[in-house]
Amino acid sequence: MKAHNADHAGSLLVTAAVILFFASVPMGIFIVSFVHQSFYLDKSYWYFDSPMSSYIMMVSMFLAIPVLLIIIAIYLFKTYESKKRSINLMIASTITLVIMGSGVYLSLDNFYYMDKNGLYYDELWKLDKTVYSWDDITAMKQVNKNVGGTLTPEKVIFTYGKENIELPLTPKLRNEIEPVLDYIENAKGVELVMETVATE
Repeated sequence: MKAHNADHAGSLLVTAAVILFFASVPMGIFIVSFVHQSFYLDKSYWYFDSPMSSYIMMVSMFLAIPVLLIIIAIYLFKTYESKKRSINLMIASTITLVIMGSGVYLSLDNFYYMDKNGLYYDELWKLDKTVYSWDDITAMKQVNKNVGGTLTPEKVIFTYGKENIELPLTPKLRNEIEPVLDYIENAKGVELVMETVATE
């Protein structure tokens, strides 16, 4: 590649990197939401949601693309065309793509849902989901924040022996958690405990 062509290609890469940098957040959020709602959601689920870690991982992977493009552009600006340069670019790009592909998979495989049998949680760094049966639940608690006299639901905690599963009470979960809590109380005999935490 001639020096002029390398400069032109580098400039295009920098431009693409800037565009992708600003698009990474909406693209990451859209892809996680679309894939989870289209391929993971089942009608039998009482509740399904994507943890914040799923979105953070996906956005991080998209942010890595502009960084890679800028590094390639700098490399093109500072080197001349050679077989060694082409091999170095190919190796670096392949390694980066493998890492990004793994990150995207972990992001999409990070979710939790509830059905009549229990809570299923596929954590970010685990390849298999963990099943928490309602038959094994020993306690449950809802934590509310008191801010200036106003109570705001913050999280719900399901206890399984010594293990606590904390789920943030997002607006979506607030609207859909009540039937689940009622089922656990009525069918499993585990009472919901309310806890209020005062904050300044």
